[in-house]
Amino acid sequence: MNRASVLRDNPREHCDVVVIGGGPGGSAASISLAKAGLDVVMVEKEQHPRFHVGESLLPHSLPILEDLGVIEQVRSIGVFKPGAEFIAEDGGRHAVFNFGHAITPGPDHAYQIPRAKFDQILFERARACGVRCFEGTKATILSCDESGSVITARESSGVEHTFVADFLIDASGRSTVSTTIGGHKRPDRRTSSAAIFGHFSNVPRASGPNGGNIRIHFTRPGWMWEIPLLENITSIDLVVPGEDLARREGTVEEFFSMRVSKAPVMAEALKQATAVRPLATTGNFSYRAAKSYAPGLIRVGDAYGFIDPIFSSGIHLALESARSAVDALLNVRRHPARRAAIMDDYDRGIRRKISYISWFIYKIHDPVFRNMLLNPKSILDIDRAVISLLAGDFRPDRKIQLRLILFKIIRQMVSFSRSVEIKRSA
Repeated sequence: MNRASVLRDNPREHCDVVVIGGGPGGSAASISLAKAGLDVVMVEKEQHPRFHVGESLLPHSLPILEDLGVIEQVRSIGVFKPGAEFIAEDGGRHAVFNFGHAITPGPDHAYQIPRAKFDQILFERARACGVRCFEGTKATILSCDESGSVITARESSGVEHTFVADFLIDASGRSTVSTTIGGHKRPDRRTSSAAIFGHFSNVPRASGPNGGNIRIHFTRPGWMWEIPLLENITSIDLVVPGEDLARREGTVEEFFSMRVSKAPVMAEALKQATAVRPLATTGNFSYRAAKSYAPGLIRVGDAYGFIDPIFSSGIHLALESARSAVDALLNVRRHPARRAAIMDDYDRGIRRKISYISWFIYKIHDPVFRNMLLNPKSILDIDRAVISLLAGDFRPDRKIQLRLILFKIIRQMVSFSRSVEIKRSA
């Protein structure tokens, strides 16, 4: 695209902020900026409602959704989720972590939500707050630096706009449209996974509130999630090493069925189930951008990085990073001379939150770690600290941090002891 011709042919429209991406992170940032009195343009390449996985909220997302003014609408489309359940590979052991037992205060529940409706609720809330919202519109960054950004937005009808903004927020998810500015995204070498996911009807659920729990079925290798949604729909996802899916024999459906057959509890649950949408796949989805910001722009949610979704942290990190990005942007407007320090603080904050949960994700295939999750012990409230983490409390709270350090030490000691026993018996 020739920048000079675009600027010549299209009249410039000025605004304070352009947000690329109309998912949870982009909509949350747009709502908060509009409520702060800024002129905001949000550009989404797809048309709402659109299918998306990642349907499990965390309790600590609820106060954010309340601040955004959508909590009642979210509650109306959600299945009550009081906790998370982990199931052993052979189905012989279940462990339930109830959010109400967390060591730090916070909501004692969350919701399982259909993402198409959830994302649309947030997008329409942004529109109601005065955000200029574009759907079915492709955004292209022509320039971006500390003096401002120039972005074109081409609607599906062919109409093209040119926006000149003081700031740019990249909330474009995995497409990460700004990766050519400030470094490309890098795959996470410590976890290279692929996923097969679909929706099924007639999957049996537990009676009572625990029927709304997310259930994590450990498999070898990998894991599966089971997320109950309204209208008798259950979201099922199989996560395996990327190379396993790449070298499969047969179709995706055959591979999925073979792996399900090796997880007895899941296999039993799907006996009478009916697929309501075709299985879909995604591969090698864990990555990070080189940095969470660049001159003139801030990356939010998946546009910065994404990690294995086993603990349902995706939406929560998107909402948290959106809130932090808005704070950073408003601070830069108030204190332009402190721009570099403010942006560095934002970068450290988002990195810390991802690192906080990453260790647990990296260890999810470790037998000792799995055994500890399946057999939680009330030693110095370590189990309650783990629940706080699962609930989305990613603050640097010493009550949580010290106990999680102790959890890691115990795992290391047990692993060392087992390795010694193996060597002796060899």
